[in-house]
Amino acid sequence: MIDGTDLPYATTTVSIEKSKEDINKLLRKFGCKGIQWTWIDNNEILRFIHEFEFKGVDKGITFEINIPEMGRRRGLGYERKLVRNDCQAYRIVLHIIKAKLTAVETGVETFENEFLSNILYKLPDGRAAKVGDIILNQVAETKSINLLEG
Repeated sequence: MIDGTDLPYATTTVSIEKSKEDINKLLRKFGCKGIQWTWIDNNEILRFIHEFEFKGVDKGITFEINIPEMGRRRGLGYERKLVRNDCQAYRIVLHIIKAKLTAVETGVETFENEFLSNILYKLPDGRAAKVGDIILNQVAETKSINLLEG
């Protein structure tokens, strides 16, 4: 669990349902379809489909964002402990998505590039994984390039 005590929205009073509603509205505004909220192993995952044209062909890509497990310190002295703060987690995810979509709306980035690491990709063995995870695994197995050597 991430200690979000000193992070933004630690004291938000906005409900999880309101944050999810705001996220759904924002994604629909940008043409996303098939928005799905799924619980897996005590963690919630947001999945959505964005349709776009690539080389003259309409495509639909599925994206996946994990809702972080946030906590906030509560209590005094020895009684102080980290307590789950889901309201904060959903507000943070809303604002991350909003920032990404602002980059898309202003032409700084395309939708697909802004969410590239969140694209769900089917591996040759049939499993699904996010592009970011696949690339990170490959990078971890490669030798670093020393740009200072000739």
